[in-house]
Amino acid sequence: MPRFSLCLLAAGVALVPITRLDAQVRRLGELNTVQLEALDRARTVVILPGGMLEEHGPYLPSHTDGILSARLTDELAEAVVKAKPGWTALVFPQIPLGSSGSNEIGGRYTFSGTYAVRPTTLRSIFMDLADELGEQGFRWIAVVHVHGAPLHIRALDQAGDYFRDTWRGTMVNLWGLVPVLAGWGNVLQGLTAAEKQEEGVSLHAGMDETSLMLYLRPDLVAAGYRAAPVVVGHSLQESFAVAGRSGWPGYFGSPRLASAELGERIWHSFSAAAARVLLEVLDGADLTKYQRYADLLAGIPLYRGWIDSTARHDASRDSTHRRWLGRRPSP
Repeated sequence: MPRFSLCLLAAGVALVPITRLDAQVRRLGELNTVQLEALDRARTVVILPGGMLEEHGPYLPSHTDGILSARLTDELAEAVVKAKPGWTALVFPQIPLGSSGSNEIGGRYTFSGTYAVRPTTLRSIFMDLADELGEQGFRWIAVVHVHGAPLHIRALDQAGDYFRDTWRGTMVNLWGLVPVLAGWGNVLQGLTAAEKQEEGVSLHAGMDETSLMLYLRPDLVAAGYRAAPVVVGHSLQESFAVAGRSGWPGYFGSPRLASAELGERIWHSFSAAAARVLLEVLDGADLTKYQRYADLLAGIPLYRGWIDSTARHDASRDSTHRRWLGRRPSP
């Protein structure tokens, strides 16, 4: 889940841990047509959880982003029905697809643990869902996809813009908004000087993500993280260079510094920020007032290079697919 200087972003507020799901939280896959048609479209928010399958090095599972997204989805659903009586949070089945694994930072488009779709494919999937939901009268959609590759989040932002322009509704990509990421990044500002030095500019699967998994799913964290070699870059340029070296293990920073206690602090701050922004949006806040993470990344030359490289790779695959299809008989 690549990030840029989350520690520089502003703070969120604490969220009470979730103990149960209210009856107003409904699972779309469990409902029949009569039940779905009975939902009040004006007071129903569809929550679309994503789940990128992406390498997270030797210590974390490839579905780390999906685990975070699923947990955040449950907490957001509960936050909605607690804050907005009479509303329904309609939770879509998780979509375990995403674009641009962190291995692309080093120019690697094949890496064990990453199973990505092209950004254009991802955009089409969510635009198709926008049409299906829009045609059925739904007007509020929240995309929960805790993965931050630039073209990945841009694709989800574009799907949301399409829903707004076509169906006159609101489809918010929460991880694509800087104030949501702020809840995560602010906690990292509290690290000691020694921890910051050892962690460096950690873009992926370092101390913070390892801490989150120790808090949420410690059974999936390999015990070897306690002796993990430090893979550090002390600037963004250095970290990008590290990812391009032979033998890069798939993570940055120092997982050995991770703790469940740090993970808990990050999680509650991050989930609170996401809940606050979602509730503001459901109360009518103008989405254009929130800075987009994709815009921030596009202004950074190193990320611009990643964006351009991924776009070329996307176009090459598309050309390969089209050539193959062109040799097939017409249906």
